[in-house]
Amino acid sequence: MTLDEAFQARQTCNLDVLRLALAICVIVSLAWPLALGATAMEPLESATQRSLDGWAVGGFFFISGMLITASAQRGTGKTFWIARVRRIFPGLGVALLVTLGLAVAFGATVTVGESVIWFCRAFSLVSIEHRLSEAFAENPLNGVVNGPIWSLFHEIVSYVVCASFVIFGGMRWSWIVVVLAVTATSLAVVHDDLPARFSTFTTLFAAFAWGMVAYIWRNLILLRWEAGLALILLGAVLPWSVGMGAVAMGLVMLVLLAPEVPMSRDVSFGMYIYGWPVAQSIVALIPEIGPVALAGLSVIVTYPFAALSWDLVERPFTTVRRAEV
Repeated sequence: MTLDEAFQARQTCNLDVLRLALAICVIVSLAWPLALGATAMEPLESATQRSLDGWAVGGFFFISGMLITASAQRGTGKTFWIARVRRIFPGLGVALLVTLGLAVAFGATVTVGESVIWFCRAFSLVSIEHRLSEAFAENPLNGVVNGPIWSLFHEIVSYVVCASFVIFGGMRWSWIVVVLAVTATSLAVVHDDLPARFSTFTTLFAAFAWGMVAYIWRNLILLRWEAGLALILLGAVLPWSVGMGAVAMGLVMLVLLAPEVPMSRDVSFGMYIYGWPVAQSIVALIPEIGPVALAGLSVIVTYPFAALSWDLVERPFTTVRRAEV
């Protein structure tokens, strides 16, 4: 089976499972700095110099590269952006209110005006302020109320690049997307020499661009177990900016070849945006908790937040098939 045949047969529900697994990886990885302090390194980072949440976020961007390219190809510019806004911002807005509430409950000293400014900055994604004065003041990583939302800005910018690529005819010449991905990867390799925000964007967009390549060249990509495993092993030994695309493609191959696991809820986004404030709250309540216990408890406690977010906020606003947004 080719990747194209998997898309045509709509055998992509396991991508929801993969995204959920990646969101859980982010929560697990961040348990170390949240429990022990900013300099704490989780085991995978010690072994590979790249944290588990770094690999997971790269995987998110690769999958988005595939699915967003498919969405941009199918719809008009208007329908594309309506779908993107509905998928991200309602859930994000409510999550920010919950984050603010938990921060205040655990010590944040902010006025109504300061709260409004913080919310607007975070919701706009352009100038996110992650800290609130005195929030979680006794925690090892005090003050930081929702770290992972930093990546959403780069996600939106990647959407802009992808939509522009499709609008200006990039789909007509499949080789152009390879040039885009190679260019993005080349910039990612030298990202330390680039301005800070652009430096971060290049590393994430490199993964996103290889996802675009996978979708546009999908009719040539054979889904094979051995190929998936080989790509994961190869990507793991390469520099992250180069290897992330290979690891993510290998994971996609394996999950699409596995028996389908239907999911009644697509809670990956909710797990991602609620995991940090939930974990901070747990640390505030159980100061002596270790990273392993925090990781497990955070996943368990975050799930109800994510499920309610999907049922009450995200799903009502989602108008397209879940595996495509």
